[in-house]
Amino acid sequence: MSLRQKHRLSFCYCNMGTMRRFFGRRRKPPPETYQEPAVVRPNPEEELRSLRRRLVQSFVTSALPSGKEFLPVTEIDKLVNYATIRLVLPEKASTDVIDFVCGHGKTLFLILVVGNEASPNDLLAIMESCRKHSMTDEHLPVDRIPCVGGKLPCHQRVAHHQAWDVFHDKLWAHISFRFFQDQAMFTAPVILKDKFTYELKEGCVLPITWKAQKPHIGHFSTVYEAEIHHAHHQDDRYFGKSLKVALKQLKPLTSEPGYNVETAWNHETSALEEINKLHHKHLIRPLAALRCGPEHYIMFEWADGGSLRELWENQGPEPKDLDPDRIMSVIEEVLGIVSALSTLHGTNNRTKTGNVVRRAADLAGMAAGERLTVPVPHSVKPREGETKDYSPITTPDTSKSPRNVPEIHVRFVEPSDDEVSFRSEDPNRSYVSEESDASSDEHWRHGDLKPENILQFNQSQTNDSRWLGTLKIADLGLAKQHVFATARRKDMTNQKFTTSHYEAPEAVANLHLPRSRRFDIWSIGCVILEFVIIILYGNDGLASFYDQHKIRENPHTDTLYFTVDRNVARVSDIASHWIAEILNDPECNRAGGSALADIVRLVRDRLLVVELPSENMVPSQISRCRADAGELKEKLEAIWGKAIHDESQGGDYLCFRKDRANIAPPAPLQVMKPKRTAAKSRLGDELPKTQPNLV
Repeated sequence: MSLRQKHRLSFCYCNMGTMRRFFGRRRKPPPETYQEPAVVRPNPEEELRSLRRRLVQSFVTSALPSGKEFLPVTEIDKLVNYATIRLVLPEKASTDVIDFVCGHGKTLFLILVVGNEASPNDLLAIMESCRKHSMTDEHLPVDRIPCVGGKLPCHQRVAHHQAWDVFHDKLWAHISFRFFQDQAMFTAPVILKDKFTYELKEGCVLPITWKAQKPHIGHFSTVYEAEIHHAHHQDDRYFGKSLKVALKQLKPLTSEPGYNVETAWNHETSALEEINKLHHKHLIRPLAALRCGPEHYIMFEWADGGSLRELWENQGPEPKDLDPDRIMSVIEEVLGIVSALSTLHGTNNRTKTGNVVRRAADLAGMAAGERLTVPVPHSVKPREGETKDYSPITTPDTSKSPRNVPEIHVRFVEPSDDEVSFRSEDPNRSYVSEESDASSDEHWRHGDLKPENILQFNQSQTNDSRWLGTLKIADLGLAKQHVFATARRKDMTNQKFTTSHYEAPEAVANLHLPRSRRFDIWSIGCVILEFVIIILYGNDGLASFYDQHKIRENPHTDTLYFTVDRNVARVSDIASHWIAEILNDPECNRAGGSALADIVRLVRDRLLVVELPSENMVPSQISRCRADAGELKEKLEAIWGKAIHDESQGGDYLCFRKDRANIAPPAPLQVMKPKRTAAKSRLGDELPKTQPNLV
């Protein structure tokens, strides 16, 4: 190595040493001495204020009571979680307390938060006390008790739930008022599938986000179109969406003697719960019955198609061209209504009238050498592609008379000693009631069948693509209440009663007796006849029929369908005239047969019949009485089956001449015939004066 190279190497070593001494040697500290950067814990007071702001923003305004707010149940889990509670409570809060809040005390915690009166330390102390006393969200809402904050020892002077002992703590002294006041915002009920009756505290907030400004106002109730918040119902068809309902609010009616809204609500709720068990496609199913302190509600799903009356009015003044599919839809839906009525009536077959019918049939069978039984009609099979839908539905309730339908005012006539309403001239004939006092089984009748109480559900709710959708009977459970409304309510100024256009003769002649299931058969006969008039002659034809009420001799006792003289009823000349004219219509009066003609004859011969079964009747006499729902269902099934067969063969049983433009409705009857004292069982057949079974 040369001298120059040695000098260079020496210079490099000197420079490296200098650099090493100047900068030093960077060494990583050993692992055991490494520490995480210090984390500053947020201020619990600030976290509490942040949680309160988010909570207030989560409230939803309710329409009932108007302007009140409630917290949707889905927001509770979003607001209360482990991380949030760990930051809001002081650092000393134990894991057990945080677990209790997140598991069993979420609502309790949020009620305290919204009140803005409890500090983080207060929240910790109160939630520790709640955990100690097993006070959870399940015990909400809490009644106002005088022993809050230790002001009054409980002992036996103030009885309350054991978990409410938590309120004895002095911590509650300055926050209890807001707690009791605010808890209503957190306890809005969720309408469950498997629960019907809800007992709620006075001042509760319902999860109703909207209700219509114009309700349907009736005598006993007011019905609102409303919507339930999407988090407070369990209808899978409307998951994540608001559910439209009909909310029926019962009126107190303190001016009505003998009427009590609490009793009426209890009766209707019990009836609806029992009828719900029938699970029939054409019977409405209510969603819930709610008692909120002095307020009483019943909730139904909203019928998007309105009532049958509204459907008729929307058909237009002129008749539409006859179409086999439309007529088949009418037959099938009427059959569905009658099937529902048969199911409703058939819950108890051991009534007195049922025994009369069976006894007469058994006697006839023994005379023929065999014992006969009343046949049970088979159920209607759904058409191809149709499924039975038992989903809940709803109903508007209104007592207003529909447009152009005559109002019938009935004057009550007390029978004298020698003349009892519908008393039989045969001393061996006594009439019995279908009201079974001896049997513990219950049976149901509607009592107020009319187009306003038959609702239409369109495809969106029933998956039914036909123009008529699905028709369902509404206002179930009101039979007892309806008896009071029509047979007991008296106008004290003129001593008159009011009855429906569709009620049977016994509603006028025997007001003081209960009604039978066959009362509904007369009503459905009136509805069916008017449906045929709509099909053949349109709204103008139905208006012409309604206009016939002007020629009634006595508007206090007569309707378009029957007339009463000395408490003896018969089918009216108006109904007889219109039925005869309809049967002479080109569509009905043809050799090949007509479905509409067969339906009208069924109405004439088996539905608009005054006579009812009585004791000691033989089968031939019973066959002349008004039909029951089972028989009506069988006969409609026969018409339906014939229509199906004829349609498959390319026949014209459903309709022959589609164009109805030049077919005029029946000419109105000009003068009523003089009243007679003999009763008519059906059109054209005189019967001895008798006392029909009116109950």
